[in-house]
Amino acid sequence: MILVHDKLIAVTRQEGSFVLDASPTFKLISHNKIADEGDFNASPAISEGKLFLRSDKCLYCIGNPK
Repeated sequence: MILVHDKLIAVTRQEGSFVLDASPTFKLISHNKIADEGDFNASPAISEGKLFLRSDKCLYCIGNPK
């Protein structure tokens, strides 16, 4: 799990990623799933405003294009 500004991003092995509000009260902001049949075992990473996720098959870069 990583903290990005005031949000927590949790990546599961097979059920996608969850974005939570980083507050004392539980608040699920979004649940996202990539159509990848592999397992996501690596920690998520942030660089230059982009989120990097790696499965055992592919590396994904998620962000807004400039």
